Amino acid sequence: MDRVIRVYVEKKPQYRVEANELLANIKTQLNINLDYLSVVNRYDLAGLNEENLTDAINIVLSEPMVDDYFLEEYPFAGKKVFAIEYLPGQYDQRADACEQCLKILSNATVKVRCARVYVIDEKITDEEIEIIKKYLINPVDQRLASLEKYETLQDAEVVIKKVDVVEGFINYTKEELENKNNEEIIKVLETKDA
Repeated sequence: MDRVIRVYVEKKPQYRVEANELLANIKTQLNINLDYLSVVNRYDLAGLNEENLTDAINIVLSEPMVDDYFLEEYPFAGKKVFAIEYLPGQYDQRADACEQCLKILSNATVKVRCARVYVIDEKITDEEIEIIKKYLINPVDQRLASLEKYETLQDAEVVIKKVDVVEGFINYTKEELENKNNEEIIKVLETKDA
């Protein structure tokens, strides 16, 4: 099992255009008074050797002139933090691009998982944090990400259940359809009770 390396990449204060725009939007659209907001890209890497780590950070994950990076730990003290990631099975363009670039750089297969970490004033209330989360998360393809470091980046095994096949369904009469529907409802209720 490959060791997971975590890297946080954050724009230097004078280059935080995205964070400043988001801060202004939260103030005006959500009417929440914030003094501080930072957007941090979090990368979890598996399969990358230590020799290529510095090059990976400086060439693929960040732009040294405009970004600061933190290896393994980010200084969250005094701030409220949450992270957003894509749902399993959703295409993550940032992770895919990183994997391809790291393969060229290190000549190895590197697994990458990305998340956006939002660092906000500690003075903000939990209710306001929930409003901001709902504003930022598109539930169709995103979810809250754990702040804990992953043990592995291997995808969980997907179990596909067998689907019943109904023969002759197209030729059913209205009564047969109603009976079939009632049978299915009873099956569902029985499985819930079990």
